Amino acid sequence: MPRSTSAWVGKTDDSVIPPRVRLRVWERCEGRCHKCQRKIPVGDKWILEHLIALINGGANAEPNLCLTCSWCKPIKDAEDVAEKAKTYAVKSKHLLPRKRSRLQSRGFPKAEPQRTATTPLSRNLRRTQ
Repeated sequence: MPRSTSAWVGKTDDSVIPPRVRLRVWERCEGRCHKCQRKIPVGDKWILEHLIALINGGANAEPNLCLTCSWCKPIKDAEDVAEKAKTYAVKSKHLLPRKRSRLQSRGFPKAEPQRTATTPLSRNLRRTQ
């Protein structure tokens, strides 16, 4: 029966992933890219990446690591950056004060002066009868 090992957790976000952890992730993913599920052949380039990117709040730990082939790396990077931009836009919309608009309307036109009746209303009624 194999000995159980605890999952690796990096002390910082910049911690280098040890070779033993890279091998364990390779075996856990069965040598397949997590994006396209393609079996990565021997000699092909692959990258050990975080499922949830560090910039999006992911942990620098073994359960958050996966294999990515060199074909899917640009796609994964673009998705991570897009998610970060969307998160920032939503947060800034709700938390930051709004800037005052530089556009100004013409406003309402000046109202013409109102006309007043010069004769009492009762006199006008007598004339129409």
